[in-house]
Amino acid sequence: MPGASMDIVRARAEEIRQDVKQLMVEDLGKPLGPITISLGAATFPEHGATREEIIRAADTALYRAKHDGRDRVVVAG
Repeated sequence: MPGASMDIVRARAEEIRQDVKQLMVEDLGKPLGPITISLGAATFPEHGATREEIIRAADTALYRAKHDGRDRVVVAG
């Protein structure tokens, strides 16, 4: 999302997270139950000056989201 503010990125990530929860996924005709995702978010230049730094920051935020209980959006710190 080039040029997007952290507020916009966070809001879009929340929308995606909520949309995934609404999916009805089946395996061999049987519902799997609710699907959840966790997302880590980072923006340039707040969380890094290079692509690698931003990806690392988002990845760290993702692992924090999983550690903190999953099914959430966490912004890089």
